[in-house]
Amino acid sequence: MSKQSFGQLYFDMKRSIDSQKQKDVYEKRKKKLKENLKKRKKK
Repeated sequence: MSKQSFGQLYFDMKRSIDSQKQKDVYEKRKKKLKENLKKRKKK
């Protein structure tokens, strides 16, 4: 494997990990928001 293609693979892997982290954060925030809205409605 050439050095250039290895660098591209590393970059793609890093980008995919970053996007997965963003997705996880988004899902957690979405869940919290739903819980908070439910709590607000109960009052």
